[in-house]
Amino acid sequence: MKKYYIITYRGSTSGESGEQYGTEYIFDNACEACGTGAELKSNLKVRGIAKTKKDLFETVNGDCLISKNLKERIDEILPNLGLKQVYDKKNQPLNFYHLYTRLNLQRFKETSSGYVTENQCPVCMRNGFYNDVTIGNPTTVKPLTFIYNYEDLVLISNAIILKTWECSGLSNKVISGIKVVRFARPWIVVREDLKEVLES
Repeated sequence: MKKYYIITYRGSTSGESGEQYGTEYIFDNACEACGTGAELKSNLKVRGIAKTKKDLFETVNGDCLISKNLKERIDEILPNLGLKQVYDKKNQPLNFYHLYTRLNLQRFKETSSGYVTENQCPVCMRNGFYNDVTIGNPTTVKPLTFIYNYEDLVLISNAIILKTWECSGLSNKVISGIKVVRFARPWIVVREDLKEVLES
């Protein structure tokens, strides 16, 4: 079985994306209470990234994007990955692609480490996950280690991109007071060959 790695972005975020910018979602497998687990129905809509020079970055909302140049480099090694182009609010395509998949991992085991939980939805307990960070000088982010049952991985052993069942951040399905609609994002997990391309 190949090795897999969790993407943890530590750089500065660029632009905004998702719920507030016209992106459409479906809720077939999402929590009825908070909306965690909502899947993209349309291409991801974004704002404020057109002038970004980075090849790999995360938006303020937690979506991981790559440049067209990096996508072309990936295609040379891993063709037909199926990454979708992102669009602006006027439905114009931009030179960036969403590092995303609809293929979910199962829940990780309780022996997993490197994360903390806070203010989770009491119905699904699927959101409210965060990287475990120790604030100081320097601030340290503990490494994430997710552990699964072997049988849960056999059927997806050749997948290149996966996402976790657990989602980082909080979700809110309905506008309420100062709360806007927002869906917690899963961690993105990539196979070792894609990791090598991203790191290069």
